[in-house]
Amino acid sequence: MTSNVRSPRDDEEELKAHIAILRGQSKSLKEVLADLLDEEPSEELVEAVKNRILLAQEQEESIDLNKIVQSIQTMQSCWV
Repeated sequence: MTSNVRSPRDDEEELKAHIAILRGQSKSLKEVLADLLDEEPSEELVEAVKNRILLAQEQEESIDLNKIVQSIQTMQSCWV
């Protein structure tokens, strides 16, 4: 499974994504993070990753989900 996240390249790709979602062929962000971490992610982690994905969409950049999760977890451990 790739961990890269980006916006659809064009209208056709966006339509395909919506069709996949309607067919139940998608996973929630929480499910994806659980797969990456091999454990249930905290709601705080899910929300932080979601916000980073939204920021990347606004800036029209792709991100590596693994790196984002590691970065957030490192930051969270420093706060504890």
